Amino acid sequence: MDSSADSFSLNDSRPTRVRYLVLAGLSSGFLLAYLPRAGLAPLATTIQQDLSLDDLQMGRVLAAFYAGYFLFQIPGGILGQKLGNRLALPLLQLTAGIANLLTALAASFGLIWFSRLLLGLAQAGMVPCSAQVIKNWIPEAKRGTASSLMGSFMSVGSIIATGVTAALVDPLGWRLPLVLFSLFSVCWMLLFFLLFRDRPQDHPKTNHAEVELINAADRNTVSENKATSSPPIRQLFIRMVSNASLWLFCLQSVFRAFGYAFFITWFPAYLQQSSGASVQKAGLLAMLPLTSIVLGTLAGGRLIDLIYQWTGNKYFSRSLLSAGSALICAVCILLASQVPAEDAVYLISCGTFLSGMGNPAIWVTSMDLGGRHTSVIIAIVNMAGVVGGYLSPIAVGALFTYIKEMPVPEWNLVLYLFAGIYLGATLSWALINPRNSLSEN
Repeated sequence: MDSSADSFSLNDSRPTRVRYLVLAGLSSGFLLAYLPRAGLAPLATTIQQDLSLDDLQMGRVLAAFYAGYFLFQIPGGILGQKLGNRLALPLLQLTAGIANLLTALAASFGLIWFSRLLLGLAQAGMVPCSAQVIKNWIPEAKRGTASSLMGSFMSVGSIIATGVTAALVDPLGWRLPLVLFSLFSVCWMLLFFLLFRDRPQDHPKTNHAEVELINAADRNTVSENKATSSPPIRQLFIRMVSNASLWLFCLQSVFRAFGYAFFITWFPAYLQQSSGASVQKAGLLAMLPLTSIVLGTLAGGRLIDLIYQWTGNKYFSRSLLSAGSALICAVCILLASQVPAEDAVYLISCGTFLSGMGNPAIWVTSMDLGGRHTSVIIAIVNMAGVVGGYLSPIAVGALFTYIKEMPVPEWNLVLYLFAGIYLGATLSWALINPRNSLSEN
């Protein structure tokens, strides 16, 4: 790796733009990560028929990813600290590609369940590692926008996976699209390793002006961190346990992940069951809420930065914005229960647009609450979200079974469940104080 003195020129006054290349690399990595994560949803009914799985078994298969994702959150973040993100992120992406190949080869419940568990383990470290990359490469005033790109490209991956697998399942079967997703992951792994460096000053294409631009806002914080040693582990643990905002932050993550998991697991099957739509039509309709999440996330990232610049108030730009968007999302889902299922998709999509506006706040609030301990906090909050993501497909699978046994199936019960989930997220966000940082004594 190049030394800091050789990697950028001290004479250039205009900042280079390598940070945008880094953002593009992270964004495309999240897009590819969500191809196998969301690509199984449109294939669920086909896989059930091929492998003779009932709804409860398929729910466990869809939930297995979240079990692995939960277990490897903090170890994945530590892996990035130990190896450096230049090595850790490609390694995680490669492992995810191998896991997805196992899914394509599965011929039984046991193997497909294990492959999804391994996929969750492989992808668990991506968020904490990427949060550290954003902190190292993006100026503080632009981190809301940068975080919105991460969140939006997650949903872009979900959209592509949903549309592509729904279109290819008839001509190619359910296995070949998963093999293609794995090949894309291997290509990304090689490119990211060649083009990325852990620190701006180590990249051969950055100049002094860009490094100064990135680090200017954090210079005072860095000086304070050098002067003040990190608290002992026991003291840090006490601060986390006694921080009410952190508990509420974890709780909103449970609710939001529970809601989002529905759209990348059971939603196409819900459309098939409630409206009689074909696999292809359900797959296309399922893309609408995911597209809305992308647009909402992009709008939310910019809005977070603007509100903070206008008011200087982190509660308004983080908590209040997220609480309001989750509340309107819940209202939209309730209204969707009053119209035909296919028409309800449009109201649900309005709701997911609003829910997406709160996505960047999760990244930025993790930095606000965590301070020097950002990677630890975002790993903990992500683990909390995994609980919701794990419970969602299991709960919906059980609810599907219950609804099918009713004399007259009442599919609106699914919508009532998720309206309640987003109301829970609303209350949690409304009580979070992003100024209550763990770095404060």
